[in-house]
Amino acid sequence: MAHHVDPAKATLLNLREGPKPAAAIIALPQGTMVTKMAEHPRQADWWQVTAHISGNNVDGFVKSGFLAPGAPAIIPPVVLPAIPEVHLDRRGNRRSESGGRARLLDEAAMPARGSGTAAQKAQDILNIISYLDPERSAHRRYKATGGKTFSNIYAYDYAYLCGVYLPRVWWRSKSLVSIASGNVPPVSYGQTVLEMDANSLHDWFEEFGAGFGWRQLFSVGDLQSAANAGEAAIIVAKRANLASSGHIVAVVPEHGGVCAAVSGGKVVRPVESQAGIVNFRAKVKSKRWWQATDRFQSFGLWTHV
Repeated sequence: MAHHVDPAKATLLNLREGPKPAAAIIALPQGTMVTKMAEHPRQADWWQVTAHISGNNVDGFVKSGFLAPGAPAIIPPVVLPAIPEVHLDRRGNRRSESGGRARLLDEAAMPARGSGTAAQKAQDILNIISYLDPERSAHRRYKATGGKTFSNIYAYDYAYLCGVYLPRVWWRSKSLVSIASGNVPPVSYGQTVLEMDANSLHDWFEEFGAGFGWRQLFSVGDLQSAANAGEAAIIVAKRANLASSGHIVAVVPEHGGVCAAVSGGKVVRPVESQAGIVNFRAKVKSKRWWQATDRFQSFGLWTHV
């Protein structure tokens, strides 16, 4: 039987691996369609469902009280013209500089991800994170300072060297209206574009990511496999308290004994590369940080070939 996330009862509803406190797979926005498969044998108010998300079917459990029967009212999709990438102009910004973080890294002979085999592309990614080297204290571009962290800056540089688009600045709403009318405005900081933090990047992926070649995944095992195959891979999480920064990390290929954590035959914690309170090139964290519901309201797993 078809149901949907009831807008009167939930803005976001966690699809979980089992009844709470089982880990969340994804937060379902209001109106998301689900198909009931079964009731949990010991907790009948928890339903096993298949959620229908952007053309994907994802299985999990939800609390049935947050669902309404049937389909939600249909809102016609908004069709926009192609939206161009946007960057601020280059000004020779370097890893050693703490300024200019809104601009592209602009050094000579930077590594890049090529178009070779999966193994070659995976090695290219390892070369990129070794080059960016957020652990190195001389790389002030990524170094936390004054209570601020720069996961978004590191993710931007990582994506750019991987040859995929992730915005550091993005078009303001009035600029998108202009683009929808066929007029691309000039790039002007604060006027036509604004900086993107990890919270806003979470929303950008959901709204615009597919248009720039990003594909959403629903398990960290699939995300780690994509990274091992040389794809650019991202975990991004949006804070419950929007006054606090979200977080965004790269998931990178397993290598040299640095392997994802596995439990019950499934990858539960991938190999991550980040800037943050602590910076590191490649590490498997001790917790699935993105599923900390006391800190984050929603997260997404994304990959780009």
